[in-house]
Amino acid sequence: MKIKNLPPQTNMTGIKIKIPDGHPEYDSNTGYWVSQWGYPDGKAGVWLKKNLNETRIYPIFLDKLDEVLEWDVAD
Repeated sequence: MKIKNLPPQTNMTGIKIKIPDGHPEYDSNTGYWVSQWGYPDGKAGVWLKKNLNETRIYPIFLDKLDEVLEWDVAD
């Protein structure tokens, strides 16, 4: 299922997602959503954890936050 197919009020925190190739700052193909950011000029990103028990978070840089709507939910 794609993120865009989740119910509109879904809280993304803790949802496991599949990361598309092309994000060298993150060396895994799945991660748990922690939070996101976006700016009026379109620059945006998502913070991910490799597993829910760790404290380290990783940034995924995007041109527009809307890009994540095409990502897949892993669980």
